[in-house]
Amino acid sequence: MIKEFSEIKGLLFDKDGTLFDFDRTWNSWTSRVLAEISEQSNVSISELAKSIDFNLLTGKLLPQSIVIAGTHRQVTAAIHSKVPTWDFDYLESYLMEIVIETPQYEVVPLREYFQKLKLKGFSLGVMTNDAEKGAKAHLSAAGIFDILDFVAGSDTGYGSKPAPEPLLAFAEKTYLKPNEIAMVGDSLHDLEAANAAGMVRVAVLTGMATEKQLKKYADIVLPSIADLPDILSKNSV
Repeated sequence: MIKEFSEIKGLLFDKDGTLFDFDRTWNSWTSRVLAEISEQSNVSISELAKSIDFNLLTGKLLPQSIVIAGTHRQVTAAIHSKVPTWDFDYLESYLMEIVIETPQYEVVPLREYFQKLKLKGFSLGVMTNDAEKGAKAHLSAAGIFDILDFVAGSDTGYGSKPAPEPLLAFAEKTYLKPNEIAMVGDSLHDLEAANAAGMVRVAVLTGMATEKQLKKYADIVLPSIADLPDILSKNSV
């Protein structure tokens, strides 16, 4: 067991690939935006797909895609490089509206999950490299926005992962020390940010990264967030 878990009072979660199934959400979103932008411009869908590393044959994002760990603005910039005559702000807003419309697939029933954690006394937050607007829409649709003590996106004002500042903002908001918080995420960005912030690093395998890729940088690797409450209970005082 991990000694640090006995001290945990706060849990900060990544969103995509951690709370929601990444493949089912973002491959669907990417397929739609590429098709629509190609149809509305003179740029081939294959050129657009290259800009964000999307495999048209498999219908999946490649591991290095900016969509996986980048910010919404970075994704917009990558696509905009292929349609430079489009207004950037319009494209950014258009992509966000499709994000909000895209169905999210919960890894576990999230409202019940977060209610139980709240009843156990944990401070709870979500920090995502998605934009705040999209994050709030997804968390509200899942029925957990009102349970959370903290929600931040890449454009909230704290910065984005792998920088530690947005994680430390959660610590400040909840009056907790960094070592009393576990950052739970599916990517190296999550773990690097947690390490820089001095937090416990919990990796889950519901995103694009493999256990082999994450294990070196995590204090513990779990199949999904479903396994976290049991770990916390076993390590509680």
